[in-house]
Amino acid sequence: HNQKKLNIEGIDVEEEMINHCKSKQKTDKDKYKNISFLEKDITVLDLEKNNYDLVSMIYCLQFIHPKHRQEIINRIYDSLNWGGGFFLFEKTRGPDARFQDYFTHAYHQYKLLNFKSSEILSKSISLTGIMEPFSSSGNQGLLKRAGFEDVAIVFKALAFEGILAIK
Repeated sequence: HNQKKLNIEGIDVEEEMINHCKSKQKTDKDKYKNISFLEKDITVLDLEKNNYDLVSMIYCLQFIHPKHRQEIINRIYDSLNWGGGFFLFEKTRGPDARFQDYFTHAYHQYKLLNFKSSEILSKSISLTGIMEPFSSSGNQGLLKRAGFEDVAIVFKALAFEGILAIK
């Protein structure tokens, strides 16, 4: 039967993340031989048109300035082959202030059970002004405007959400 060759490309703007992935790759070269890593900013990265069967963006879009997000999603849509899938996982804002308060409270309770208060506060301060999540409907709007018609939530845990969009 006809087997397609699987090639995986990991892209991140942070050198530290790329180095971490490459160090893991060195532990088992045979297992990870079809994986390459590229240190590049997605806002300026050229994606080849109709070249990918699957693209995933996991907890990244929320760190990209909102003015660049639609263009990035448009380029991802254009880069997919027909029938290709795009997994978008993001932290989202609640649909209104009441839900946002519930999400925040429940997530803080979880973090207090697993981390020191000083670590929680430090991370929260470090993300201020850097991370700007959209609501679930905001993220779905980006996908629809790019051309995705088939969009489904495949994961939801409080404010964390995974979407599968198919071209």
